[in-house]
Amino acid sequence: MSSSNSDGSRTILWCVPRSISTALAKCLSFIDDSEVWFEPYAYCNATSNEYNHQTKLNIPMDYEGNEEIFQRVKKALDGMANTHFEPDRLSYGSVKRRLEATTAQHVLVKDMGNAMTEEYRAYLPKGYRHTFLIRHPVRSIASYRKMMYNQFSELGLLEGKAAAEETYDVERDDRFFPSGYGMTETYDLWKYIQDENIDTNPVVIDGDDLLAKPAETLSAYCAAVGLPYSNGLLQWDASPKVLTRMKASGDNLLMDLVNFYGTAMKSSCFLPPKEMPPRDQLPADVIRCSDKVMTYYEDMYKTRLKI
Repeated sequence: MSSSNSDGSRTILWCVPRSISTALAKCLSFIDDSEVWFEPYAYCNATSNEYNHQTKLNIPMDYEGNEEIFQRVKKALDGMANTHFEPDRLSYGSVKRRLEATTAQHVLVKDMGNAMTEEYRAYLPKGYRHTFLIRHPVRSIASYRKMMYNQFSELGLLEGKAAAEETYDVERDDRFFPSGYGMTETYDLWKYIQDENIDTNPVVIDGDDLLAKPAETLSAYCAAVGLPYSNGLLQWDASPKVLTRMKASGDNLLMDLVNFYGTAMKSSCFLPPKEMPPRDQLPADVIRCSDKVMTYYEDMYKTRLKI
């Protein structure tokens, strides 16, 4: 679909939750000679959180020598996600080694900023460019809340106030919800990348810019990171089959997690953004959480690629 770049590229796109990132990953997977990795560190982070929830201990960072631990946590995650994870893909050490060993010409890793907090940064892979995808916290948190409520509700995991969408509270009822709502963690990683001179001016794009001006945003991003771009990337095959080629923590991960990725799976283009919902129509938890992280979003938004 797009011309090849002989120099190749290695890029990680660190995202906030529900930022159009899966649709973007699907779009970019149609670039020739490309390999897309889907949230490898995010599911390591979920594994770490679940192990700590079960045992109050920190999980080992390597799978080798700790196979029984990862097999046990994998079974718990299988039940909550209704899919099958591969335990040897759920450790930070394994992911780092696999990313550094890949030989594809163009490698794009789509991952979550909250998966790379300070205690895990020793597992950042070498040789990669770090970029960031943000979205207005109201949109991000409201979408995340709906996604997680639907997932937990369908699996029968909610009780009491949490069992009704009107009284569900994402901060109270979802133990996987990042303490900084995904925005603070992404901001901290963005600052770390600059402060450590890994990249003094990391690329930032905004999800609503991508929806409103896909050609301009996508071409600017590709140019910035060394990915080949063509206008053919603006329209892609609606079939979800391409997602099965992405490297994920489970072979059927994207196909099974319909509440998480269903809309993006069936996408074929970027649709214009919807109007921002009025504040008085938002759930109280969305207002509370988004207000706490708005400053971080605004600081990153100022540095985004200007289209």
